[in-house]
Amino acid sequence: MFDFIQRNTPKIIDNFIVRKIDSDNGYDCYEIYSEVKKVVLAGNSNLSLAMAYYRYLNEYCNVVITDGDYDISYIATTPLPEEKITYTAKQKIRARTSYEMFSLEGNYWGFDRWEKEIDFMAMHGINTALQPVGFDGVLYRTLCDIGVKEELAVEFSSGPAFLMRQLTGNVAGTNSVNSKEYLERKIYIGKQITQREKHMGITPVFPAMMPSVPFSIRRKYIKMDIFKAPLWHNLPPIFCMKPDNAFFTIFNKRFLEFQRDLLGETNSYIAEPLYDVNMKGYNSHLASLGRALDELFDEFDENAVCYTHLSAINSEFFKKTSHERFIIINDSDEANPEILRDKKHLVAIKGNRYGRTGLCGDIGKISRCPYAEAKTENLLGSAVEVDTFSENPMFCAAVLESIKTDEAFDADEFVKDFAKKRYRTENFTDEIIKLKNLCYNTDECAGSIICARPSTKLKHTAPFDTLERKYDFKEIYAIVKNILENEATKNDKMRLDIVSFVRQFLSEFAYPVYLTATAFFKEENARDYEQASNLFLEICQDMDRLLKTQESTNLSTVYEKAHELGNNKEEMQAIDINFLMYHTIWGPFDRSVLYDTAWTEIGGMVKDFYAQRWFMYFRALAAYFDNPKKLKDYSKKQPLDRNEYNGSYQHKRLTLFENNFLENYIPRKDGICEEDTIEVAKEILEKYSEVIHQF
Repeated sequence: MFDFIQRNTPKIIDNFIVRKIDSDNGYDCYEIYSEVKKVVLAGNSNLSLAMAYYRYLNEYCNVVITDGDYDISYIATTPLPEEKITYTAKQKIRARTSYEMFSLEGNYWGFDRWEKEIDFMAMHGINTALQPVGFDGVLYRTLCDIGVKEELAVEFSSGPAFLMRQLTGNVAGTNSVNSKEYLERKIYIGKQITQREKHMGITPVFPAMMPSVPFSIRRKYIKMDIFKAPLWHNLPPIFCMKPDNAFFTIFNKRFLEFQRDLLGETNSYIAEPLYDVNMKGYNSHLASLGRALDELFDEFDENAVCYTHLSAINSEFFKKTSHERFIIINDSDEANPEILRDKKHLVAIKGNRYGRTGLCGDIGKISRCPYAEAKTENLLGSAVEVDTFSENPMFCAAVLESIKTDEAFDADEFVKDFAKKRYRTENFTDEIIKLKNLCYNTDECAGSIICARPSTKLKHTAPFDTLERKYDFKEIYAIVKNILENEATKNDKMRLDIVSFVRQFLSEFAYPVYLTATAFFKEENARDYEQASNLFLEICQDMDRLLKTQESTNLSTVYEKAHELGNNKEEMQAIDINFLMYHTIWGPFDRSVLYDTAWTEIGGMVKDFYAQRWFMYFRALAAYFDNPKKLKDYSKKQPLDRNEYNGSYQHKRLTLFENNFLENYIPRKDGICEEDTIEVAKEILEKYSEVIHQF
């Protein structure tokens, strides 16, 4: 444990005593107390000791860590605990199972960043974690082993942004990095992650199977029975093995053996039979797959447990299994689905979908403790499916609190304590409580009009969100204005959060401006249309300017970190296109359905991508001013309740711009951190202090 303390707080490493104690009837537990003028951390495992360490820092050093990219090396003193603290974590399994977290961030990290993430998970008591890093390399080795040509095996693995959707059976070979050396490096990083997670007491969860195989494999294995899966959102088809065919077990057992040899040992796996697809007509397939997986693990590892999302299966999946091996992640909106009645399961806690930057997350719901509310005999714990911890720190802190308890906690008291420790003052408590009541009362992030693909008829930015607001944006303005009038805004964490608060105000304000500009266009009111459209573009420019005041809220910062995973020009270009495609059109290039799914209001993207699309939109409207009815910028077909990607002439023009952006864009670092956050924020609020009352 001392190497863990050394990594995080090297200045105080000599001020701790570490001891091992017995578990509390099988539950993780820890104690914190003082002895011979040192802080004693006692726990039943390294994980419990890490939890004790963070609890101590939180209560005695006012440390709040809500993201794995943290720095607490500055801590130089260790106040002695006045009373002994004892704690037992009553949830047996505290898992982290988000796929999109890897598409957004994790698949771009080297081990140096993963090391911090693993420490972050351990401090917050996560004892089970999805660990697919390196499985693309494992797949490559497996395919080569069964006779697939090396060049085909390399290109079959999707690139880092899309790799997780290959694991869930939606795509294959999408935007491949197409490099054997890259895949070997991923194996090496994956093995390091597995070793460190196990050392810290975190059980890694590996893929249980590969859903798809190259079609060319049939030339070598003519008796293998494969079928063409339905197209997933216009992406190329994949080919799946029929689970009742002998080759299914042969192939996947070999895959599991390579995975164990290359990445390390585990007895926890995850399988997603039909993830994010219509199950109609697949009852027999699900039944066969459930049985095939059960038999596969009987042969490979009889002690294996296999996780699966409720949304990816139905009751047929368990028809031919004992179901004892499976643990269901309950991501359903139903209170108590019948399928869970006699099966082991976890309650899913979702949030920050696809890394979208809006303020959101139901803190009231989280404070009631989803585990406590859903508690049944077969409920083993919680699965955190927050897609990124770098957004919405207050919500993330509440989620991390809820997985360590089995009872509700007071939401307002929690927020007060969070604000006091994060900002090192109680000056902002009232305003942060108001913000919680305003923005943090819904699971879903509302759409951003700035990030929406322009049209005169818009209901969504991304699939399944809404542009409608449940509150008046002027309320956010008032809250942020009061915060900015307080001298304590000099705190670094508050300065970072000010960027989020003002960005949210500008995003909310832009929506009625868009509606007004569109209405003026339809009314052929040229003067007012010009003013409203210029105001919208000005809001975009001001948002980008504000975001540039902080290093971490800019595209170039995260882009450069992703860039580092490549070892040569070709690899870097492939990684770059993965990163940019995920955050823009998703794919495919000319007929995307998932465009803007992972929208982010981030410096560089707002100015160079989103604002440019809106400039094109407003300029196009001006060309039709004499006859607005002739403009057709929306489509008859509405995939996922949005415009078809190339459904009109105007959309085709946007497609050309977007493709050019993906081919040629290089984020620029100019202007970043050159202006002061607080001064820019004050200037923006003052600028719009009068005009907001017109909307």
